[in-house]
Amino acid sequence: MIIMKRPYLPPLPSLRAFEAAARLSSFKDAAAELSVTPTAISHQIRQLETFLGRRVLNRSPRSVKLTPEGLLLFDVVGTSLDQIAAVTRRVIEQGEPSALTVSSTSAFLNHWLVPRLAELWDSQPDLELRLHVSDQIAVLRAGEVDIAIRYGSGPYADPSVPLCKDVFLPVCSPSLSIATLSDLQNAPLLHVDGRLRPAPSPGWDRWFREAGLDTVSARAGQHFPDSTLAVQAALAGRGVALLSRVLVADALESGLLVAPFSNLLPGDSYHFVCAKTLAERPDVVRLRNWFQAALADGTSPS
Repeated sequence: MIIMKRPYLPPLPSLRAFEAAARLSSFKDAAAELSVTPTAISHQIRQLETFLGRRVLNRSPRSVKLTPEGLLLFDVVGTSLDQIAAVTRRVIEQGEPSALTVSSTSAFLNHWLVPRLAELWDSQPDLELRLHVSDQIAVLRAGEVDIAIRYGSGPYADPSVPLCKDVFLPVCSPSLSIATLSDLQNAPLLHVDGRLRPAPSPGWDRWFREAGLDTVSARAGQHFPDSTLAVQAALAGRGVALLSRVLVADALESGLLVAPFSNLLPGDSYHFVCAKTLAERPDVVRLRNWFQAALADGTSPS
């Protein structure tokens, strides 16, 4: 087999250095973009000019300008690099894994995300989602756990965007007929133990104190290890729970739960966090945008 060389094709690194220097009118800026030194850029340009036997850039202490020959080459090189970048992006997108794994707490997945999966799939029919349930902070690695919906103040080591600010409020089944603070004083209370965030914890002691009811015993009642069980108990009419508005938004809208009081306790924020290598991947960006729109729709405090 005879291998035919392309005799008029300059060294590709020199073309890339030339395009960056010409576009930015600076060896220094071109070096920063390509993560090399200005000396390396200068070397690549000299290599290109030696190959061509022509000068392609006129240098001065303050500027870099194209020669007529350089302008002719720049138009073609710039267009070619744009085309290569576009094709490369298409190849990467076609090679994306078919599924994204999203990690969050059992409470958030059960009470917020799962009821909205049909809506999500309607908006993104090609998306395959796997849910990872963990009340611990999952380590994000592309292809393992790709994305997490985290609750806290941030910042996070991985790329993240805030989704909404949360608040806590008393909720209960309408069957309990809780309408006044006097009713609440005689109602069974539901507690969520082990809340680590926010600090101070949004518990009944704090809520009663800020409502001006210091004499009420907020310790009595049933205790649950997480919000998932407390929501279920409230739905079953077992008492009044102090819960995240995000987690009970659907139950409040449907009338399965009511919020008799306007007194709110501030919470932390929900965040969309992804593995570092996925921050700009198109399917991850689409999913992030969906979470931002969905959580901004009626769940953030006014």
